[in-house]
Amino acid sequence: GKGGGKGKNKKKNEDFDGKKGNIITIAKPMARPPPSTEKAPLPGSSAPAAKPAAKVVSLGSTPSETAKPAAKVVSLSAAPAAAAAPEAPKQSKVISLSATPAPAATPAPAAAEEDDWEAQAEQATEEPASAPEAQAEEPAPAPAAAKASPAAADEGKKEEDAGPNGQANNEPKDDAEKAEKKKPAKKKKELIRDPRPHLNLVFIGHVDAGKSTISGHLLYATGMVDERTLEKFEREAKQKNRESWKYAWAMDIGDEERDKGKTHETGTGYFETKGRRYTILDAPGHKAFVPSMIGGACQADIGVLIISARKGEFETGFEKGGQTREHAILAKTAGVRYLVVAINKMDDPSVEWSKERYDEIVDKLNPFLRGTGYAKGSYEFMPISGLNGINLSERLGKDVWPWFGGPCFLGGLDSFP
Repeated sequence: GKGGGKGKNKKKNEDFDGKKGNIITIAKPMARPPPSTEKAPLPGSSAPAAKPAAKVVSLGSTPSETAKPAAKVVSLSAAPAAAAAPEAPKQSKVISLSATPAPAATPAPAAAEEDDWEAQAEQATEEPASAPEAQAEEPAPAPAAAKASPAAADEGKKEEDAGPNGQANNEPKDDAEKAEKKKPAKKKKELIRDPRPHLNLVFIGHVDAGKSTISGHLLYATGMVDERTLEKFEREAKQKNRESWKYAWAMDIGDEERDKGKTHETGTGYFETKGRRYTILDAPGHKAFVPSMIGGACQADIGVLIISARKGEFETGFEKGGQTREHAILAKTAGVRYLVVAINKMDDPSVEWSKERYDEIVDKLNPFLRGTGYAKGSYEFMPISGLNGINLSERLGKDVWPWFGGPCFLGGLDSFP
């Protein structure tokens, strides 16, 4: 019944496969051997023993016993791969990654099988170790010559500089050296100190007595202010209807000082004479700026007390609590030993170079200065005109001013010890 049917079908299948002649034989998978710890044979040594046969798939009627194809060998070494014993008829393909082309390797032994991939990998990784030995055999480049000692370098330089007869050659090698030799040696600048003594002058007195005007005119008379600068001051003063302030603007440089005509801070200037050098300290005359005046007086060697000869102005500054008295006392207290009493505005229409007005002022100031501490000979009176520059740098002749026999302002300054 049922069993017979199955048997017939099985027989038919075997007959069908027999007629066709295609018998598939699958070898039983073999157990994977443990990794070999033995090193690969070195070049020139005997071939290793044959390993178990590789897995072969055959589609023929009977298992094929023909020669097995040679295994593919990959060499990663820097040196050429060693040739194996020629036992297989078919040459294997060799891929070399070394820097130099590897020679064609002979086919591996027929007994080598696919399961020997671990031994081949070890051989491939160990062969590069022989590369440094091969590289070491190559001749190394000659080492660079050692640096010569300083003494040897100096001797070589002397030999180069020496001429054909062994004598030193002092001629410059190029135009640059010739130019350097032609250049004269730079001389050190020596500071020459001016032998003339230097003194500080502080201009003190009542407000509007003409301190800044006299200071500016002195700078102009001695060449410290040029003509062009003075013309500029004159144009600017005309715009404000203050033409008489053009000399004062050489000292009063602030806008507020120029607008109001009052000095707020002690101004400075410099001028020279044949015998001395002077620095001007133009102190403010208003009582609100007495601290600034004291600061200037503390630096002064000689004080210049400016007195206005105009009627009413002298009395205001001297008798009615003005700054003439206070400034004279403060100057003496600050250490000013010498005093020039300059009686200004002698050319005013109310004075007209009057000797009586001049004597009146001198008679009132003499006892006051003596009581302040100035001894006789430590102060001197001088009539001047600061606006017109009369008796500042040049003395007037006796035909114009017959009653005064003293020196001019600058001459009186140079006469002080």
